[in-house]
Amino acid sequence: MKDLASASREELLEIIAAQQAQIALLVGRVAQLEEELRRFRKDGKREAPAWVKPHSPKKEKQARKPRAQGSGRRREEPDEIREHALEQCPKCGRKLSGGWRHRGHQVIEIVLPQVRVIEHVAIGRWCGVCQERRLPTLEASTLGVQGRRRFRASVQSLVATLHGAFRVPIKQIKRLLSALWGLRISDGEIVELWDGVAEAGRLAEQAIQEAVRGSPVVCLDETGWRQNGQNGWLWTFAPAKLRYFLFRKNPFGAGSGGGAGSGVQRQSGLRFLRRLQPIAQ
Repeated sequence: MKDLASASREELLEIIAAQQAQIALLVGRVAQLEEELRRFRKDGKREAPAWVKPHSPKKEKQARKPRAQGSGRRREEPDEIREHALEQCPKCGRKLSGGWRHRGHQVIEIVLPQVRVIEHVAIGRWCGVCQERRLPTLEASTLGVQGRRRFRASVQSLVATLHGAFRVPIKQIKRLLSALWGLRISDGEIVELWDGVAEAGRLAEQAIQEAVRGSPVVCLDETGWRQNGQNGWLWTFAPAKLRYFLFRKNPFGAGSGGGAGSGVQRQSGLRFLRRLQPIAQ
C-alpha cells in the first residue's frame, strides 16, 4: 500500500475509487446474506432449508402410565437395625431426646462361617451285670461325615459346589480354604470329597435314569466334545423336565474303536437310551 502522506492527488483519488468499489461489493453481499437469513426464518423462528427433509409431526405428550412394578432397587429385610442420633445440639449444646426416622441406608456384608473342630469321644462304660465293657457305635450319620472322612458334609458340599458348579480348579480350592478358614487340606482329600459326592449321588442318578427310561418322549442329541485334550462324544437325553448327560470317547462306548457316521451315531444313541449305563468316573 502506498504512503498516503506522500501520495499525489491523482493517486489518492484512485485509492478512494477502489475503496468505494469494494464497499459497494460488501454492501451487496451483506444484503444477499440478510435475504437468505430471512428465508430461513418465520415468525422470528429459524426454518430448515427447502432441501432438508421435514421431521415427523410432533405428538402430544401423554401422561406416563404407572408401572405395575417399580424398577427401583429392592430393599432387603434387615437382620439388624442400628439407630444413629445426636445426643446434644452441636450449636447450643442442649440435650436432645426422642426423634423420628429421617432416612435409612442399608449396608450389606458377608459374614464368613467359622471353622469348628468337633472331637467325638467314645466313652466306654462297664456293665456290672454282664461283666463286659460297653462302647457306643459312632455311625457316619452321627458324625455328620461320609465314610471315615474327617471333613463334615458342609465342607464336602462347599468343595463340590466350587469344583462342579463354578468350575474352580482343585489348586484354587485348596488356596481358598487356606486363605479364608485356615484349613490345611491336600489335593487328594479334595478329590476324595468330590468322589464322595458322586458316590452319594448314584441313587439320584439311578432315579433320573429310570425317569428318562420311562418317559414316553425323549429328545436325543449327540455332540462332539473335547475335554482335557481328548475328543469324545456328549450324549444328551432330555424328557420334558429332566436332562441326562453321557460322555464317551467314541460313539460306540468305552473300549470300542473305529469311525462312525451319523447313522451309526444315531443307532449307538438308541442303544445308550435303552441301557443308560452310569457315567464312568
